[in-house]
Amino acid sequence: MKMNRSAVTLLIVGAVALWVVSSTASAGGPIIIRGVVLDPEGNPLFDVEVSAVAEGSGIVVTVHSKKKGRFSVRVHDHDLTYNLKFEKKGYGVATARLRPNPDNLPPLTVTLASVDQAPSTESAPESPPTEPPAEISEARIAAIPVFNEGVAALEAEDMPTALEKFRQSSEIDPDFAEASTAVAAVAMQLEDFAAAADASENLVRLQPDNLDAIGTAYFAELMINDIDRLIPSARRLADANSEVVSNEMLQHAQILFDDNELAGSKALLEIIVEKEPDLAAAYLQLGLTCNMLQDMTCAIEALAKFLELAPDDSEAATAQSLLDYLK
Repeated sequence: MKMNRSAVTLLIVGAVALWVVSSTASAGGPIIIRGVVLDPEGNPLFDVEVSAVAEGSGIVVTVHSKKKGRFSVRVHDHDLTYNLKFEKKGYGVATARLRPNPDNLPPLTVTLASVDQAPSTESAPESPPTEPPAEISEARIAAIPVFNEGVAALEAEDMPTALEKFRQSSEIDPDFAEASTAVAAVAMQLEDFAAAADASENLVRLQPDNLDAIGTAYFAELMINDIDRLIPSARRLADANSEVVSNEMLQHAQILFDDNELAGSKALLEIIVEKEPDLAAAYLQLGLTCNMLQDMTCAIEALAKFLELAPDDSEAATAQSLLDYLK
């Protein structure tokens, strides 16, 4: 049985960082590098190839300047340092190396010299020296062009093709974290929760402390009622973000109960009461769930704890009647 989507739609908002479709910068997120390319006389140059290579990951993004010489390169992570290259037949090659500052990134002005002149750049922010880029694996070299096809599809708003390309890229190189991030983000947008769950689990493998990945895995698995993976994901999420326990997991346990996923509801409630031992409502729901599962010891203990924590609750009389019956 699949989760009632409408019941949890509001709860999954913000569960994943959609860096591949965001147009604004956030910590570690995407940013757009803009500028203009000119010839030695200051005239705009059209169709200059502009490539940005992320040091350490090997991700390459390539665009071409427009008729007025303007270009914009969307890079996926402003925490990385990028090597920019500007090339056009009949002109020298210009380069720039920068780490984008999301709070202050002035447009670049790049002048391409004729073949007998040296190239120059202006307004390129200086960045501190970094370690030499790590060696890129053969799998990563093969995966990057496919990943870039996904980026191009995304720019064209062809989400299904973008998802397929990102998925292929991740299959070529399962250790390519950016590909798994992209799959999870686009799959959530397309409500392909099974794909989102698989990608997020892989990303957690690569980045165990990635809260976005942990949260996305949990919510995607909740949507498809993958209880075997949901409960470990719930524990990871509860360990990483205690606020989600009382704010959202209790509602999710109720949804599982309503969908007759009683074992999953009970397992989720056990995590909740472990993390929030004074949350009376969780004990009431646990008591009702255990009663349905005919786990009488669990039901009696949970109902008694509820009455101890909330003797004046509006459900106290009902809970007491059930407790008396079970005893």
